[in-house]
Parts: sequence; structure tokens; C-alpha cells
Amino acid sequence: MFDYFKNIAEKNSCQSIGVCSVHPSVNSLYEILLMQLRDISYYLVKLKEFGFLNNNIMNVVIETLSTFLINTNFNQSKYLNLIIKLHNIKEETKDKYINYCSVHKFPCEVINTDFKINEKTTISELINYSQNTIMNKQKDCDRKKQRLFELITLQAKLCAITISKIKKLDINFNEYDYEVIRFFALTNGYSIRDEKIIRRIKEFSNISAQSKEKLNLIYKEKYGNKETASILTSAQKGHSILVSGDDLDELEKVLKTLEEYDPKTPINVYTNGALILAHFYPYFKNNKFLKGHLGKDNTEYEFSVFPGSILITKNFVQKIDTLYRGEIFSNKLISFEKVFDIENNDYKPLINSCLNTEGYTKNQEKKYLKITYDIQEIQKALENIENEEVVLIAGKPDDNYIGEYKNKKIITFNWPLEEDIMIKSIKHLKNKNIKTSIFFSQCNLSSIDTILSLLNEEINIYLAQCSSFLINPHVIEALKEDFKVNII
Repeated sequence: MFDYFKNIAEKNSCQSIGVCSVHPSVNSLYEILLMQLRDISYYLVKLKEFGFLNNNIMNVVIETLSTFLINTNFNQSKYLNLIIKLHNIKEETKDKYINYCSVHKFPCEVINTDFKINEKTTISELINYSQNTIMNKQKDCDRKKQRLFELITLQAKLCAITISKIKKLDINFNEYDYEVIRFFALTNGYSIRDEKIIRRIKEFSNISAQSKEKLNLIYKEKYGNKETASILTSAQKGHSILVSGDDLDELEKVLKTLEEYDPKTPINVYTNGALILAHFYPYFKNNKFLKGHLGKDNTEYEFSVFPGSILITKNFVQKIDTLYRGEIFSNKLISFEKVFDIENNDYKPLINSCLNTEGYTKNQEKKYLKITYDIQEIQKALENIENEEVVLIAGKPDDNYIGEYKNKKIITFNWPLEEDIMIKSIKHLKNKNIKTSIFFSQCNLSSIDTILSLLNEEINIYLAQCSSFLINPHVIEALKEDFKVNII
């Protein structure tokens, strides 16, 4: 499992904000999107002081905050429509705030912007405005605050992704919406003391952890307890669908559509990328249509040679700018050009497209990847610990990583499959007042996400060196300088 995700992290993930070989114009447009969300969040927090909360607007903020924009070939029409929608929401919340201030004779604090967005606004105008705004922001904000704001942005986005997954399985869930919005609104506060920002980041790590626990509980109730799996990693003869990303609910919808469709010709479904994790849940593991998992080295190549239809799920985060397209479908908020949109969760067009392609014409030699998920063994190891220092390793053990701790009690986790067990283990050790260190032997979005949910725990955190191609250097600098995460 570690080697598999190591390949993804090093070769084709693109998971940063403002870096990761993202074209400057895309970065500028992405900043415009974040500007609208910051302003809306600011006014929502202000309105909360008057007892006003709008769940629909908060839901839009959470959904949009969970979106990454990294490809140059994004659908410009969908992007512009979203920006106009957000701008209108911002003006609506701003006017409502001003009205409340007037009625209650309360002094208003508004964010002044001289740039209006409407149907006639062009991409070029947005880029120019964004670039000027970014330069002014850099002048007004010192380096430390910049890196803290970058960390807040990423932390809020990752939590929003978790919450958006929960919402797709529980449409009435809104328990953490306001907390995420209030936290993200901090990035408007240039006058806030750094010490307060650091404290708020630590406090928000509890929200990150709780939302992860909630999502894991929903997955457990819906798909069963995770268990050891032997995953087929070679293609078999027949029409084929490839599902890439990390959205289990979309994979479930594809499989359910196939069950209802009941095609006369067999169709094999394969996962790609982080969706390998689906194979450890009994619901997916035992599904007759889910055949196996394909690819681990190069998404663009894997997509270009796949002889069937491909589904890019909502939270798919990869650069595929040079990809040849034709039979690719997407459920993303801002999809790519020349990719077919999934509308109203209708996956029948994906299946029809698959049946019109040749698929694999012969069986490949069967190869399997067996990965262990062993909660009992870890629980047994934890029960026998009393007064010794414990080192938890997320990923593949390496003496070069653990150094002086190699003589301590070491527990290794199959990362990221056993993330849930690891977080429970940390809490167990904390309750027993046992000194704990944790090593992340790879640096990617998954490990950063977990670290951000542990910042309020009293543990030593070690993280393997991060490539600036993968993670924004400001984020790593903040973790190192402001939260004492050891970069090794």
C-alpha cells in the first residue's frame, strides 16, 4: 500500500494551492474564486452576530471550497457561471449585513472592492484583477501571516472535502458548515495577531478530526467494516469502465446503475487512484461488477490507453492537460473541456458509452495485490503498552526515518488504509499519558490532511521531506516554524 501511494505522490499527483506547476493564469483565476468565498464567509460571520444563518449559502460555500482548479483546460463557461453566482451571493450577504447594521444602528465593517463581476466579465479581466490583488496582498501581509493564511486555506478546503463527502451520503448534515466558514474567514483578518491565528488553527484541528471520524462511521455503516483484500491489478476481457478519484458514493452509484441496467453484455468496472481503498469494504469487495484496480504510475497515460469509458469523480485531483479525450465523464463542479458532464447523478450515458467501445479483447495474466488491514493486531499491541515511549509509523518503516527512536516501541500502519486505526491509537495512548511520536514516511495531501487534524494533540510529528511540486512550500514552512512539525 505504501509503495502504491508513494508512486502516486511522486509521479502524478498535483495537490497544492498556487504551486505544483499550475499555470499562472489558472492560479490567478483560482484566487478570484477564493476571494469571493472569503468575502461571503466574512459577511456570514458578521450576520451570525445578528442571529442570521443561511444554510443554503453555507452549503454553496462548502461545496465550492472543496473544489481545486489546477488544469488549464477547465470549462471556462462553467467557471464564469460559478464566479458570477458567488459574486451575486456576496453582494446579497453584504446588502443584508448593511441592512441589519442600519436597523440596529450598529457600525458596519465592509470589505471594499472596486471590481464588479457580471455576464460581460471576461477571463482576461479576471486574471488582470487577480494578479494586481495578489501583489497588493503580498505587500500588506508579512511572510508569517501569509504562510498561516495558506495553511488555513488548505485546512479549510480539506475539511470541506470531507464534509462534502458526508453531505452526499447524508443530505441534511450541516454540523460543521459554520465552523469551517468562520475559520476560513480568518484569512481576511490582516490585523489579527499571529498568536490568535495559531491558536485557532489548533482548535480547528479538532473539527477536522471529528469530520473524519463522522465520515469513517458513515462508510462503516453503509459499506461494512474494512478488511484485508486481495485486489486484481490486471485487466480482463470485456467492456470496461474506469472510475478515478476518491468518491466512494459515485462508485456506488455506477455499480447500482449497472445492477438496474442489467446489460446483456458483461461490463467490468475498475478503480483508479485513491479509489483503491474501496476494495477493502465488503460492499464493493463483493460486488459482481467491480473487477479490480488498474494503474499507479501515470494517470495521463493510463487514461489514454484505457479501451473503455472513464469517470472522473467530483474530488479527482490530477493534472490531465495533455490527455486525449473522447469517452471521459465527470461530476466535478468545474469540469474539463471536451469531457461529458454527469447530470442529475445519471450514469447511464457512461454505461452506454462503454458498450460502444471495444473494451479489452483478451485476458491479461492475473496479478493480485494483497494488503492487510489488521485492527486486532494493533489493538493487542496497544493494550500491552504501559510506561514506554511509542513511535507510530504511517507507511513503510525505515531506520533512516526513526533514528534515535529505533529502540522504542514501534507500531506500523498500512498508510493510508489504516488512518482510522492510527487516529484511534493516538487517542488511546494520550488517555494513558504515554509519550507518543508519529512518523509520516511520505509527504502528500493525505499525510498533510491527517497532520492538520492532529495539531491539537500533544505528540511529536515527523514528516518526510515534501516536494514543492506536490505541496505549497508556505504550508510546509508553517507546519515547521509555527507548529514544530519536524521535516526529515
